[in-house]
Amino acid sequence: MDLFRKIGIGIVSMIPAFVLGGLVWEWFGSWLAVLGVVLLVAIFSGSIISGKLSTQ
Repeated sequence: MDLFRKIGIGIVSMIPAFVLGGLVWEWFGSWLAVLGVVLLVAIFSGSIISGKLSTQ
């Protein structure tokens, strides 16, 4: 995968992290829950960038 595509995927995957983090904060009011959601998004986007979730 092209380097610029990887960088773009990383930047675009920050949007769900911010949105889901805010939503989880509103629901639970816990920084640990927000950290868990951000880590899940980071693992998911990291696996996409590394090619582990490739569709080819």
